Amino acid sequence: MRHIGIQHRRKKTAAGEARPTRVCIIGEDKNVTEYELEDEMSELDFVHGIFPTQFRAVEDSDDIATFKPNHIKWRKAKKDERVEEIPENRRRMDGKICMVLDKVPAAYDGLQSGDVVGMVLGGSGDRFAFALSKRGEKVGASVYRLPSFALKEWRETLDKEKEDDADLLAQLVCDSQSDFYLVNRRERSLIQLGQAYRDRMDAMKARMGCEQRIRQNLVGLVFCSEEGQYPQGTIEVLYEQAKSNDKILAGYVAEEKERDKNLAKILGQINIYEELFEPIEGVGPAIAARLIVAIGDIRRFATDAKLKAYLGVHVMNGGKYGDRPTNKQFVRRRAGEVANWQEDGRQALYLLVDQFNRRADSVWGKKLREIKARLREKHPEVVEVEGKKRYTDGHIHKMALWRTATKFTQWLWKQWTRLESNPEYAQQLKQVKLERERDKHFAAKQKRQAKKQQTEQVETAGEQSAQ
Repeated sequence: MRHIGIQHRRKKTAAGEARPTRVCIIGEDKNVTEYELEDEMSELDFVHGIFPTQFRAVEDSDDIATFKPNHIKWRKAKKDERVEEIPENRRRMDGKICMVLDKVPAAYDGLQSGDVVGMVLGGSGDRFAFALSKRGEKVGASVYRLPSFALKEWRETLDKEKEDDADLLAQLVCDSQSDFYLVNRRERSLIQLGQAYRDRMDAMKARMGCEQRIRQNLVGLVFCSEEGQYPQGTIEVLYEQAKSNDKILAGYVAEEKERDKNLAKILGQINIYEELFEPIEGVGPAIAARLIVAIGDIRRFATDAKLKAYLGVHVMNGGKYGDRPTNKQFVRRRAGEVANWQEDGRQALYLLVDQFNRRADSVWGKKLREIKARLREKHPEVVEVEGKKRYTDGHIHKMALWRTATKFTQWLWKQWTRLESNPEYAQQLKQVKLERERDKHFAAKQKRQAKKQQTEQVETAGEQSAQ
C-alpha cells in the first residue's frame, strides 16, 4: 500500500511563474518519491497510471503508435542530419523548423491498486480529486480530503511550511487518516454541481454579451446612417426585432436553457438541496446552487463563525478587527480594506433574504419581520452620524435583511454539519419532508372538494330559480 499526498496548484501565477501540482508518494518500504505535474495532461496521465517518469532514446524497432503524443519528446534536426532519410512518422515541421523524434517513455507511474491519496478539501483541486476518486473505484484505490483549517493546524504543530504540503498530506493520510473525509459518489456530485453551475453562468454571460453587441450595433446603425432617417419605431422595438432574428443569439439562448436543465438535474441528485434547501419557501434551484457551490463542503468550516466570515455576513468587531466604530462594523467594500469574503455566496444570501422579504408569511419571512420590529424598537428615531442619516425605514430594512442572512447562515451551518455527521438525522429530515408533502397533498385535495361542492351548490341554486 502506498500513501500519496497531492498539493494541487494552478499551473501558472498571474505573473507567469510556473506552479506545478506536487505529488509525494510514501511506498511500502517508506521510500519517498516526488513528482511535479506541470499541466492538466500530466494530471490526467497520473490518474490513469501512465505518467512518464523516465525516458530513453527511441529505437528503430519502436512502434511510435503505441506511445501517447504528449509523451514523445522531440528535438531540432541537426544541420548535417539527412532529414529526408528519416521516416515521416519520426519527423515533423514546427513552422519552418524540422523536429526529429528523440525520446520515448521508459517507465510510468500513477494511481495504482491499493493507493491511498490525501488532498485538501475544496479549492482548485476539485476536478483532480473527482477524477482520482472515479478511477480509484475501478482500480481499488481510495481518495481522502482534509479540511484546510485542519491542515493549517498540523502545519503549525509540525513546524512545516506551505510548500511542504504534499509531503505533509502523505504523512497525515498514512498516520492520521481519521482526520480525512473519503471522496465518494456524493462528494463527486457536489463537484459536478460546481462545474454545472460555472457552465451555466458562462452560458448566461455569453448570451448577455451577445445581446449587448446586438444593441450597440443597432444603435450605431441608427445614428451613423448616411440617409439620416428617423427609425420606424423606438430603438427598443428595433432591438427586440433584431434579437428575435439573430441566429447566434438563438444558439446562446438554447445553450443557456440546456445548462439550466443540466444544473437542475444534478441539483436534484444532491441530498443537501433536497433535505435542507428545497423545503424552504423562496429557495429555488438557482439560488440554492449558487450558495452550495460557494460553500462547497461544510466540513471546511470548523464553526459557524468561520462560515459567516467566509460569506461576508459577520460583524467586524473585536478580535483581529479591534474596537471598531459602530458604523464601520458592517461588512462592505471600503477603501484601504481587503474584501476577503466569497462574493458569489454573499450575493446568493442577499437574493435569498430578498425572497424571504417577498414571502412575508413564510417561516423565514416571519423571522425577518420580527428582526425588523426589534431593530425599530431599539432605534425608534432617525439620527445623524457624520452627516449621514441612520435608522431610517430604508436603513432598518437593510439591517434586518443582513441580520436575517446572518441568522440563516448560522442555521445552515448547524443543519448541514448535523446532516454530514449523523446519517440518522438525514432519515428524520426525509420523514419530515414526506409528512409535509402528504399534508400539502391532503390540503390540496380538500380545496378541490370544497370547490366542487361550491360549484354544485351554485348549479343547484340556478336550476331551482329557473323552475
